[in-house]
Amino acid sequence: MPRTNCRGCESDSLRVFLDLGKMPLAGGFLSNTASIKKENLYPLPIHVCNNCGLVQILEAIDPEILFQDYSFSSSTIGPLVQHFENYAKWLNDKLAPEFVVEFGCNDGILLKPLEQLGVKTCGVDVSDNITQIARDNGLDALTGYFDETVAESIKQRLGRADVITGSNAFAHNDKPEKILKAAKHILKPEGYLCLEVMYAGDLLDMLQWDTLYHEHLTFYCLTTLAVLLKRFGFNVVEAERIPMHGGSLRIVATQNSNQAPNNNVAEILAYENEKSLADPETWITFGGHIGRKIDVVRETLGKLNQNSRIWGYGAAGKSTLWVNACQMDYLEAMVDASPLRAGKLMPGTHTPIVFPQELKANPPDYIFVTAWNYANLIRSKEEWFKGVWITPLPDMRFF
Repeated sequence: MPRTNCRGCESDSLRVFLDLGKMPLAGGFLSNTASIKKENLYPLPIHVCNNCGLVQILEAIDPEILFQDYSFSSSTIGPLVQHFENYAKWLNDKLAPEFVVEFGCNDGILLKPLEQLGVKTCGVDVSDNITQIARDNGLDALTGYFDETVAESIKQRLGRADVITGSNAFAHNDKPEKILKAAKHILKPEGYLCLEVMYAGDLLDMLQWDTLYHEHLTFYCLTTLAVLLKRFGFNVVEAERIPMHGGSLRIVATQNSNQAPNNNVAEILAYENEKSLADPETWITFGGHIGRKIDVVRETLGKLNQNSRIWGYGAAGKSTLWVNACQMDYLEAMVDASPLRAGKLMPGTHTPIVFPQELKANPPDYIFVTAWNYANLIRSKEEWFKGVWITPLPDMRFF
């Protein structure tokens, strides 16, 4: 059963502002045609809290289903490698930690550069196949959920942490209170909680509806995130907007109620107030815009398909939403360089996922870049392509 109250403030007053119907899991890539019979579709209504304005998906899928044989290895994506190298340096320069615990550590993409800087680390992630990659690389990565039990086991083995961090992982959790209790359990009294979450301000400004899938349960702005953190004794003292994943928010929080927030915190809160990010009516309007945008892409590409060949590029989670919401079962192939996805089938439409070299062997007339936030990088890798590129966001473009 889906939850009926808000993850941020626990209010029971929520309403749907966008309903995407039944969707396959965004990362539910199919191994072969025999897997199609076992594929499930799940409801995907998006809610906003009438009390605190938090945007969230109440239909939480069992993590054992959602993250089994996970197909997203962060270290295969160049811009993410660079981001986490920079983030490791940022953490080291700003907070000078001796010991960092990361939840949602994936394949060790942050642990590795921290270790290279001389910082002791331990990571936790629910996906065994992904944490195994980290362990194979000599990193301390545990498979499991970051809760008080796991926090206690880490504390007994390695001591208390100076920093607890999670990047694009906190919002994946149906019960964020478990992470916050675990953080309090293992952090030193003077320690810091550092979070990177996809930012509701960029979701709104860039119409990024394609991040609204089952894996991403909650979309925070600083206003709504601060409400949740305060419930568990954390105060935000630093905040900044960063470009990761099309627009994210990085915050630093402490249990020290006497530490004053920096100027960025007040500036971002003022921006959010001006944009009415925590006003439910803002999101009702957003839902209407998204419905029209989906219609335009569906109709435009459907017409192109009548006389042209179209491929997709980038088998990311957002790709699943685009191809299913816009009924793109006519795509001949979806290009992706990751060995965890190439050779499989797209969720829902069952489009074959192929390595980039197959694109060169059989170029189409159009390429629809579902991973539009990496469009410039993708085009730079495929400069030979003489056909037309299409990106759907922030506005539909042909070039």
